[in-house]
Amino acid sequence: MEIEGPSTVIYNNSHIFHPTIHSIFRQHFKHNISKKNNGVIGLESSSHSGGKRKLILILIIMAIIPFLHACGKKEAQRKPASNGGGQEIKIAVSLASMERDGNQIIKKTMNGRTGQTDQQGGQNGQQSGQQSTQSSKNEQDVVPVQTQGGGAQGNQGGGQQKISITWLDARNDPIQQEKDLDQLAGQNIKAVILQAVDPAAAPRLVRKLAQSNIKVIAFETLPTNSPVDGYIASDHARAGELEARYLLAAAQGKSTPMNTVLLMGDKNDQTSKEIASSVLANLNGQAQVRVVLAKNHDGGDPQLATATLDQALVSSNNQIDAVLATDGKMAAAAAEMLKSRGLSQRVITVGVGADQQASRALAAGDHKAEVDLMPEVMAQHAFDAAVGLATTGHWQYEKQVKNGDFDVPAKITPVRLVTKDESYLLEQRWGKLTGQEGQQGQQGGQQQGQQQGQQQGQQQGQQQGQQQGQQQQGQQGQQGPSGRTTTLRVTTQDGKTVEMQINGEIKKIETVDGTGAQAGGGQNGGGGQSGSGGGGS
Repeated sequence: MEIEGPSTVIYNNSHIFHPTIHSIFRQHFKHNISKKNNGVIGLESSSHSGGKRKLILILIIMAIIPFLHACGKKEAQRKPASNGGGQEIKIAVSLASMERDGNQIIKKTMNGRTGQTDQQGGQNGQQSGQQSTQSSKNEQDVVPVQTQGGGAQGNQGGGQQKISITWLDARNDPIQQEKDLDQLAGQNIKAVILQAVDPAAAPRLVRKLAQSNIKVIAFETLPTNSPVDGYIASDHARAGELEARYLLAAAQGKSTPMNTVLLMGDKNDQTSKEIASSVLANLNGQAQVRVVLAKNHDGGDPQLATATLDQALVSSNNQIDAVLATDGKMAAAAAEMLKSRGLSQRVITVGVGADQQASRALAAGDHKAEVDLMPEVMAQHAFDAAVGLATTGHWQYEKQVKNGDFDVPAKITPVRLVTKDESYLLEQRWGKLTGQEGQQGQQGGQQQGQQQGQQQGQQQGQQQGQQQGQQQQGQQGQQGPSGRTTTLRVTTQDGKTVEMQINGEIKKIETVDGTGAQAGGGQNGGGGQSGSGGGGS
């Protein structure tokens, strides 16, 4: 480094040279300092004694150089890093459906990172919707829910950084998702977390966002051959492996293979396909398990899944031993159907997702196991990645995955197998799964059943009362005002006796013989006894 002025100083360790030292040299010396070998400083002075004094002073100055250098660095570190003067960082999250339990947990977790609750986020969303210029027809579907706050990871400005999240609910409609994303252009959105509804349409969406200079993080589904800036997903291969391992452990010691049905999601669902592929790969060649049916279901519809299971049970005369599902809702629906048929204790059910319904069935013992995808962990990593890309253009990924022409930075999050014994692990997410709340639910169900029973009983009692009243009125009409009945006993000449009850009093009995002659009797029926033929009316 050279510092030029009235004097020229050349020093090969000049990166520690402090401006204060330079000013001292300028004030006290009139000299030329030239660089010697190995950084030795030589001085030329007009006075030998003055040169010695100056040399001592130079040594003292060199001794305090490290101290001054450290002070300079410390002063530089005092300046806080800022984000463009505290400007708001805007990111968006486009989810396939907000009705999914896991997606609701993801939203709750990310909102928590911005310091906002779901309720506050909803209020902000309503305010944003009122200010929006969009038509009322599309307002509810497209207007974002805004949540703002500080304290997000990566905020080195002491809480000055604000994060704004725009939530987009595609409602399982790929056309709606594309419309939502198109409207982000011009809104200063820096990054989008994309959970694609239709994997086939996702590459086009990614390229449109990239052309708008918006970073894209693929969430759970990786768009094929697309320039995404990040990919975050649960470990699908591990999820399938855990399902297969649980089933193989249950099959140990059985004399016959376990007939198994594999319920898969939509044929375009990449997550479902990867889980199913892992299940089949881990069961391949295992004599203890026989997969008798593996079928896709449009949209992962639980009703379609139970229809498939019903067909399998009918065709096999209920000889199904296990049901595996790539989704928790399908598994929970299967467990419910098996319970209604008294098969829940014999047929093993295992699902993936640990949504609320499946978790409650698990805790109740009606469902055997769930692979928990841990949506809270995925949400944390996705949030960090989006904020990192929005602020610095980078994020801390752990690996790269090959995706056609692109190598994509990725982070694969852990999963875990949960049985009834570990169902308490899911209570932090869903609250109490058994115990007091379960008892309250049972009591509520009993009370509701009692009320319904009372209502039904009252209705039935009223109906029965009306029917009985009508019958009684009819009987009274038939019996007459007195309400008496008369037993008529007829004895023939050959000794046969016939009895019948007649409502009311008998006024007259007539008998008709074979010649058509009639005989009558009084109220006591005496005339009937003298007849030769028999038939009363």
